[in-house]
Amino acid sequence: MIKCVALLKRAPGISVEDFRHRWVYEHTKLSGILPDCREYRINFVDTFEGIEPDENGEPPYDGTAELWWNSRAEMEASFATHTAKVAGDDADSFCSVRVHLYCESEFIVVKDGTPVQPPEKVQ
Repeated sequence: MIKCVALLKRAPGISVEDFRHRWVYEHTKLSGILPDCREYRINFVDTFEGIEPDENGEPPYDGTAELWWNSRAEMEASFATHTAKVAGDDADSFCSVRVHLYCESEFIVVKDGTPVQPPEKVQ
């Protein structure tokens, strides 16, 4: 499995409310149909710490997206499609920053309120 974790900042002049609405109700009509994507989650920043605010005292990012594929090859093929190009262009129209982190390992620490034993070896 591979996961793309995207960090997004809204474009200047777009309110938090308009950014959230645009992302969830409009952008996902494009990004939500990426080929072979297994799961897609959006998270909005409520409060933040441990990172400097921007020049307006706001968080450097307004939200994150998490998208899963079975393999790096599937993700790369998905991102190479016309659908992904259109979705990327759309995101650029309401975001000033889009950072992608590609993660191949995930360790569940707590599941359903219960601590989970980590693997014996982390690679």
